Amino acid sequence: MNKQSFSSNKHFDLSIVLPVYNEGENITTQIIALEKDVINPHEILIVYDFDEDNTIPYARKLQRKFKSVILVKNNFGKGVINAVKTGIKNAKGKVVVIMPADLADEPKTVNKMYTKMEDGFDIVCASRYGKGGKKIGGGFLKTLLSRFAGQLSPFLLGIPTTDISNGFKMYKRNIFDKIKIESTGGWEYSCEIIIKAYHAGFKIGDVPTVWRDRTVGKSKFKLLKWLPKYVRWYLYGILVRLNVNRLRF
Repeated sequence: MNKQSFSSNKHFDLSIVLPVYNEGENITTQIIALEKDVINPHEILIVYDFDEDNTIPYARKLQRKFKSVILVKNNFGKGVINAVKTGIKNAKGKVVVIMPADLADEPKTVNKMYTKMEDGFDIVCASRYGKGGKKIGGGFLKTLLSRFAGQLSPFLLGIPTTDISNGFKMYKRNIFDKIKIESTGGWEYSCEIIIKAYHAGFKIGDVPTVWRDRTVGKSKFKLLKWLPKYVRWYLYGILVRLNVNRLRF
């Protein structure tokens, strides 16, 4: 596939969306790493909820150094999902990368994901549990559940990914013109999109990544609150595969 086929304009190929919530301690390191490691021309959208977010002063300093950095206020309502929606709406690249801003994910993985896109995929998942992937740290229960869901996804859902729950994914932007995000919790929206996209005929692939638990700041992941929402979409995926359409969630 011709690399230029992805370019929305002559300036960059992809949009990197970083939803943030008080990531002032991490954002400088995150942006410097992305600027150093991501090969393709890109923009970085830092999406925040409120004006007092401690990420903002650091982001403004970064804007003076990197023209790619764009600060965007979440205009759909507070929370991860709404920040993601805001980022997608403001993205100018035909390819959108969504990743947490907690330094857990390796920026170099973006290059592998983009290469996979060039092979004709519509969504590329960064997999911690496939061959070559690794998860370092993180809570025992959270790791157990995400590994279990990911490694069983090809069998229970029929979807060719070993890490369905990872929020670090790359999408062709036109997917969001055809798939409506209905999730109301947090990062579980990425499971919803994968399941709906697969059954809409989009091609999904994996690349390995290394994930490291954050060392600075407090995790924003709400396991007990969000777990039922992950389960909802996982069960939805199983039922759709079995053509059980009578049940609604």
